Amino acid sequence: MSFTEFRFFLFAAIVILAYYLLPKKIQWLVVLAASVIFYLTYGWRKIIFILLATWITWATGAWISNVYQKEADATTAKKRCKPVLLLSVGILIALLLYAKIGSWVIETMTQLLEFQQLSSIEIIVALGVSYYTFSLISYLADVYWRKDQAEHSYFRLLLFTIYFPKILQGPISRHKYLAPQLREFHKFDYREFCYGLQLMIWGYFKKMVIADRLAVVVNTVFGTPDAYAGSHFLVAACFATVQLYCDFSGCMDIAGGFSQILGLKLEANFNHPFFSRSAAEFWRRWHITLGTWFKDYVYMPLAVSPTLIGVSKKLRQKFGPRVGKSVMTVVPLAIVWILTGLWHSTGWNYVVWGLYWGAMIICSNVFAPEIKKLNRLLHINTEVGSWKVFQMVRTFLLFTVGRILTVPGDLAVSGKIFQKLLFDFQPAVLVDGSLYTLGLDRPNFILGVLCIFILWTASMLQEKGSVRDRIAGCNIVFRWAIYYIAFFSILIFGMYGPGYDAASFVYMNF
Repeated sequence: MSFTEFRFFLFAAIVILAYYLLPKKIQWLVVLAASVIFYLTYGWRKIIFILLATWITWATGAWISNVYQKEADATTAKKRCKPVLLLSVGILIALLLYAKIGSWVIETMTQLLEFQQLSSIEIIVALGVSYYTFSLISYLADVYWRKDQAEHSYFRLLLFTIYFPKILQGPISRHKYLAPQLREFHKFDYREFCYGLQLMIWGYFKKMVIADRLAVVVNTVFGTPDAYAGSHFLVAACFATVQLYCDFSGCMDIAGGFSQILGLKLEANFNHPFFSRSAAEFWRRWHITLGTWFKDYVYMPLAVSPTLIGVSKKLRQKFGPRVGKSVMTVVPLAIVWILTGLWHSTGWNYVVWGLYWGAMIICSNVFAPEIKKLNRLLHINTEVGSWKVFQMVRTFLLFTVGRILTVPGDLAVSGKIFQKLLFDFQPAVLVDGSLYTLGLDRPNFILGVLCIFILWTASMLQEKGSVRDRIAGCNIVFRWAIYYIAFFSILIFGMYGPGYDAASFVYMNF
C-alpha cells in the first residue's frame, strides 16, 4: 500500500479516527497495529526480518543497559558491552547485505560455479530495510555511548522501528527523538491537523503532478539512449534531477504531514538543497538524516580514532602540518562516500557516484586556500548576488551529472551519454519542437516546466519563512481558495489512471 493509492486514504482516515476517538493510553497501540497492517500489505514474509532485527536490537540494548546498571566501573562495563554490541551490529548489517546483494551473489555463483539450483532461491527484501537498519544501529550505538536510554518494551521499540509513515523512504529517525513522542498522549489539535493536511497536499503535488510527469520524459530518453541527441539528454537529465527531488521530498512531506496530524514531528530530511552554493552545503540540505547518520556513526568515530590520529602525527612530522591535518579529513570522507554510494546500490555506477561526490567535497576541503587565492587572482567578488546564483546553478548541474551516472544503471551507457553531450549535442532540437515527442505532448511538457517554476517560487518563499503560517494569516475566503486550487490541481493534473502506475517511490528501492 503506497501513499498514492486510494486505499491508503481510507486507511489513513480510519487510523486518524481510531487514534483520537479511542482512549489516549492506547494511542501507541493504534499506531503500532496500523504500522503492522501497512507493512503486511507488502507481504507477510517481509515482516519477519523487521521483527527479527527489532528483537535482536531490543535484547542487546536491554542487556547493555543492565550491565551499566550493575557494573560500578563504567570503563569495565563498556569493555564488557563492546563485543555484544559489535555482534548485534554485525547481524543487522548481515541482514542488510542479504537484502542488498543476495540476488547478485546467487546470480554470480550460478554463472561461475554453474549451480543452476541456486537460481530458484528467492531473496526476500524487507520493506525499508536500509532505513530501519540504520535507525536500529544508531539506537544501539547511543545506548552503548549512554546518549540514550534503552527501551524496556519490545513492542515500544517495534513501534519506533516500523512506524509506517517513515518506513517507505525514511527519514532515518533517531530513537531519542521519535520514541518519546510515540509514548506521549496527543489531543486533537485543529491547527496541527490543517498544517499537516497542507503539507500532505504539497507532497502529493510534488509527487503526482511534477515528479511523475517529468518521469515520463526521463524514462523515455534514458530508456532508449541510442535514439536521442545530447541536447535531449541535457533536458532529460535536468528533469531527472527535479524528478528525484520532488519524488523523494514529496514522500517526506506526505509522511511528515500525516505525522503532524497525529501530533508527531519527524526529522527534516530536506532544506531546499538546490539553493546550495557548494557540494558540501548541498549534502547538508539533501537527505539530511542520512548525512547526519554517517557523520555521527562513521565519520566522527573514524576522525577521532587513535589509529588515524597516530598516522596523522607521523605524516605531520614528515610532510608538514597541512598533510597531517588533511589526512584527518580525507580518509573519513572517502570511506563515508564509498559507503554512501553502496547504501544506494551495489552497482559500479553507484560506487563511481560516491567517489564523484567524495572527490568534489574532499578537493574543495583540502584545496580551500588555493580556491580563495584563485578567486582573488581573478578578482571574483564572492559576495555579489550574481556569484551566488552562479554557485547555485553550478550545484544543480553537478547533481545533474551525478544523475547521468545513476539513472541508466550501467556505466557504459552513462559513458555514451556523456559522449553525446560533448560531441553530438545538436542544439537545434531544443527549439524545433522535438522535445514534445519525448513522451509528453506540448501542453503536458509546458505544464511540467510551469510546475518547476511554481516549485522554485514556493521554495523561495519557504526560505524566507513558513508559507503555512502566511496562509493561516490570510482571510478565510483566500485561504480556502488556495486549498481548493491545490487539491483540484492534483486531481486534474496528477499523473494517474488506467495504464499508469503512480504507486512506487524512487527511494523505496534503497
